[in-house]
Amino acid sequence: MGWWWPSSSSSNKNAQSDSLPTQKLDNLQQPSISSQPEPTPSRQLTREEKADAELRDFLKSLESSATPPPTSTSSQRQSSTTTTTPPSPDSTTQQEPPSSIAPDSLYPDTMSCRSAFDYAFFCQSFGGQWVNIYRYGELRSCSEHWENFWLCMKARGINDDNTRKEMIRNHYRKKAVKYKTGPSSEDVWEVRMEPLKDAFQGDLEKMEREMQIAEQQQMQQMHEMPEREASPK
Repeated sequence: MGWWWPSSSSSNKNAQSDSLPTQKLDNLQQPSISSQPEPTPSRQLTREEKADAELRDFLKSLESSATPPPTSTSSQRQSSTTTTTPPSPDSTTQQEPPSSIAPDSLYPDTMSCRSAFDYAFFCQSFGGQWVNIYRYGELRSCSEHWENFWLCMKARGINDDNTRKEMIRNHYRKKAVKYKTGPSSEDVWEVRMEPLKDAFQGDLEKMEREMQIAEQQQMQQMHEMPEREASPK
């Protein structure tokens, strides 16, 4: 009878040793499950927040189009290692001049969509209309600024460089028509082609005395007018 006791005790030890790893695994799995964050409910954006997000995305797209893409380091290394050969005299004589005297060269062929948007947005604001009141004496429409902006966006989508430049050039040509057909209300000062000479020379004291005499005569005439009206005919 005493021979079976060691076998039973060994079986109990094996059972206890088997149960310990399972308990450890359970203990390790419990914090991992509890440590997982609970999904937070998604909050719907308001109308103003959506408009602000769309405006930020739009401004980012304008900035990305304005900034040139960065060049890779490999291309920079290749450009630094390559040596430039001086042009031959024949090739320099055949090249076109850098500047053109054609009438079309007077009008720009590029536009900044960011600047056009800033001008239109400022014109719509309170400060922009305050500037219009100070400068023109009245509120003014911002349609011209918005036309510049939308034309820039339209020209931005044209792939052909020549077509895009011609479109922008025609836009500036139409804007210059009002200055060619007649004087504008903003053309207040005339361009002085020759410098003004002898502006502050001469006998200034004599001129001051003459001005005082003329002022006294004018005041005397003003006092004599009521006396003549009051005298009987």
